[in-house]
Amino acid sequence: MNKTVKAAIALVIVIAVVGSGITVYHYDFSAKQKGTIITVSSGYNSTKPLDRIVSLDSAATATIYALGAYSKLVGGTIYDSYPPNDHLPNITDYPSMNLEEIYNLSPQAVIAFANYSGSQISELLNAGIDYIFLNSDAGSNFSLIKKQNTLLGKITGTEGNASKINNWMNESLNSINSTAARASSSGEITGFYYLSSYGGIWTAGNNSFVNQYFQYAHVKNIAAPYLSGFYTISSASVLNASPQLILLNPYVNVSSLNAPPFNTSKAVEDNMTYTIPSDNLFSQPNFRDVYAVQWVLYKAYNVTASIPPFPINLKYNPDPITVG
Repeated sequence: MNKTVKAAIALVIVIAVVGSGITVYHYDFSAKQKGTIITVSSGYNSTKPLDRIVSLDSAATATIYALGAYSKLVGGTIYDSYPPNDHLPNITDYPSMNLEEIYNLSPQAVIAFANYSGSQISELLNAGIDYIFLNSDAGSNFSLIKKQNTLLGKITGTEGNASKINNWMNESLNSINSTAARASSSGEITGFYYLSSYGGIWTAGNNSFVNQYFQYAHVKNIAAPYLSGFYTISSASVLNASPQLILLNPYVNVSSLNAPPFNTSKAVEDNMTYTIPSDNLFSQPNFRDVYAVQWVLYKAYNVTASIPPFPINLKYNPDPITVG
């Protein structure tokens, strides 16, 4: 999950992540070979897949399940939503990871979406635990998601399935893009994503995976020209742009659209405002984002792009609109 998104949503719904307090614990580092930091850039340089992984990234947890490697996970977080009925031990991960809880699970690696403190990472490495850093913050896009699929496939020994998922993503996005181009041939509409109202109007600008949803659906994101990543936009900017489509995070009160700067927008006037059907749809950059783009296109132009069936037979439907 994106760190900024997680923080904003946590504040909105007032989730209190309670750690285990101050604990003195001991771990025998002497018999361990030092762990390594693994990223998309560094790759995974071993031919032996890992069998015990703690995932502090809900998006990665979903991907590992889709890869057919869910049995290799020994820990997750309270933010995991896919697969449903997840029974992994929950590791306290925000704003810092609970090392004691991680050590108790004896993992070979920890997957993180956020770069935790250098001291915590050093402790993991000294304990012989690899640190897999997946950048899921501003800058994430479909190209990076596919690279992360490949990396997770190699780490878990499911490279063949990673290739299948990447090919499916390419075919699906090409179909969506082509359908959107036809639907918007007379002119693209403007859109706005309302992430949170806590401390301002939070949205997604350029250089974010959410902005790519708009791009593939041929909707002009009014926030893109101002700033990158996730930020607060001024009321004046929203008022001047008067978006034709407004998409609301489930935790944003619909009544906020009855006041400036939204109440005079084209979207409100034309009843083109929609609450996202799942809070996970716009907050976890992974292969399931394909369904998010398909949904945006439908809401923008009332057309459904045909995408191929998911290439791996899963017990749980990967479409977040269906299963959350």
